[in-house]
Amino acid sequence: MFSKPIFKQSIRSNWKLWVIITIVASVILSGFIMGYDAAGYASIAAASEGTVFSNILSSMTSLLGSLENFYKLIAVILGIVYVVFTANNLVVNEVDSGSMAYTLSTPIKRSSVIFTKSLYLIVSVVLMYAIVSVAGLGASQLKYGNVTGYAITDDVTAAADVLNVKERYLSERLYLIKEDERAMREAAVARNMDTEAYAIYLADAIKYRSYEEAAVIITNERRDRYAGDKDMTKDDIEITTDELVQNPAMILESNDALAAGARVQGGSINDYHQFIVEEIAALELKKNADAKATTNEEKKDTETQTQPQVVVTPDNTEHLLQAVVDSTSRTLGIKSSQISDNLTLIKDPKALQAATEATGLSQEQVVVLANQAMVSGARSVDKAMEFDVEAYFWLSIGLALLILAMSAIAFFASTLFNHTGLALAIGGGVPFAFFMITMVRQLMDSTDALKYLTITSLFDTDAILTNGEFGWGLVALAAISVVLYAAANVIFTKKDLPL
Repeated sequence: MFSKPIFKQSIRSNWKLWVIITIVASVILSGFIMGYDAAGYASIAAASEGTVFSNILSSMTSLLGSLENFYKLIAVILGIVYVVFTANNLVVNEVDSGSMAYTLSTPIKRSSVIFTKSLYLIVSVVLMYAIVSVAGLGASQLKYGNVTGYAITDDVTAAADVLNVKERYLSERLYLIKEDERAMREAAVARNMDTEAYAIYLADAIKYRSYEEAAVIITNERRDRYAGDKDMTKDDIEITTDELVQNPAMILESNDALAAGARVQGGSINDYHQFIVEEIAALELKKNADAKATTNEEKKDTETQTQPQVVVTPDNTEHLLQAVVDSTSRTLGIKSSQISDNLTLIKDPKALQAATEATGLSQEQVVVLANQAMVSGARSVDKAMEFDVEAYFWLSIGLALLILAMSAIAFFASTLFNHTGLALAIGGGVPFAFFMITMVRQLMDSTDALKYLTITSLFDTDAILTNGEFGWGLVALAAISVVLYAAANVIFTKKDLPL
């Protein structure tokens, strides 16, 4: 079935367009990754909330999320351009120009000709997006070092310079920063924080990472334990980091999890065991305090005298912080945006006094509010810089399958018609119509019905990024490709050609 001369001829006729599209897609994807600004995009996404652009910008608060528009739009239109022109050049253009008559006059069977040409198109698409995906991985690793480990953030870079160690080494041993006063200062400055807030952030980051490592160990142990239990689903078995944050007692049940957590914290297993015990006690105290605050109505007069006038809650935190920022801006004569970018200015004595008068908070509350905001912002950036290799893998596979389905449509049209114009109109028009529907869905909220009019909805990037159900969509794309390529081979083999 396979013809080496036909395959070589297909390469010679189409390699230039393949190279151009591959390079352009690789450069654009690498540019998206290397130009990603976690803090900046988070601000833009927040500002766009409620507007027509909110659907597009809200995803940009994570590195992989920011690539969603590349996978949904840019990569798709580049792929359509390649497969439409290549499919037509492989078959209908040769029929229309008469060169197919020469090809079929050779001893090579017609079935071998069309099979080899279809194989070339499939292989070229797969190879193209494999190279593009590798380019993206390389860009992310080069810029952030987050493919093979934790992302190397600005504070790690600054502290590594002070401690004279490699950035990768330090990113996996954050506890070393705590042990050097100068490293703490430089790292704090790099993250626009003071050492007080940075110390809180660093302790929080180390604890969370220790839970991450422990969660992996516990999940693996549970997989082995419930390997033959059909009643246990994947979600039942998997233990997430957030679950451990809520219930760290699970770590005490696994010696390997304790060892993994201790390694992250740079201490002994006994030290980490004691740390977890204290965390459990702290969570219990908080739980009791919250329950008491909502049910206990005793000693109201005493509490009114000893507690501050204003109580900070999750509901009013953002409003109070903005009021503090505004009062600091007026007091120091600095723009509010500059205060938001450098919340340490809130701790200026004059700013603290103004903030207490403007909000009714105590100075201690204002300091805690500022620290929490700085820590939350830094943790959001860390979260945004994480690189989920598995999700990236499925994004790449899904994109390749979508473009293969588009190529199958174009190739089918190229074998169905004998004139280039008509083949281009159908083989290019249908994929382009699918792309236009995708664009409309991106810009509008109430367009769910449109997903049934385009095969691009089978490549569900949202589900991939949120660990949702996306497998059947990819299977459908693969099925479309198989059916249309098979039909194209049958049609070309049996049809009468104007030779």
